[in-house]
Parts: sequence; structure tokens; C-alpha cells
Amino acid sequence: MPAEAKPVHNPIRIDPEVCVKCNLCDWICPGDLIYKEEDNRETLPVVEYPDECWYCGLCQSICPVDAITIIFPKQMIQCKTDVTTLLGKVVE
Repeated sequence: MPAEAKPVHNPIRIDPEVCVKCNLCDWICPGDLIYKEEDNRETLPVVEYPDECWYCGLCQSICPVDAITIIFPKQMIQCKTDVTTLLGKVVE
């Protein structure tokens, strides 16, 4: 019996009521995670690969109408792991 797939956290929330469908978020995303049909002011941008997001916030910072919010997962916000362990470095 296959294990149930855990739902993927979507870190990029785009408010469809505020979005002006300008294509800037698609253009600036360094991971090419956001897809927006070019020259079509009818379609909303779509987060195609949410599990590959770097949480850089570029999409949020370029949005001219503040329609994008970055949502950090709980384990990132409440991280109790020390920096040395996270970086994999040994301090001597």
C-alpha cells in the first residue's frame, strides 16, 4: 500500500481580488516557479512548483499592488536548530 503523499505547502499566496495580472512576479522569480501567460490580462499567475520556493520574496517585493504574500511554514518560523547545525559547520 503506497504511503499517502503529504500536501505541499504553497509559500506564495496571490490575492485574485487585488492582482492586476501584470506578469512581473513570473518575470522576477529566480526559480521560475510562477507561471503567467504573457500578454493575457485575463489569467492569474499560478504557482507551478511551490515545493521549490526559496522564500526570497522577490515576487512580493515587485508586486505593484501588494497582491502577493509569502507564507512561511511553521517549522521555519519556530526553528529550534542552532545555526552551526543548519550550516553543517563544525566550530573548533
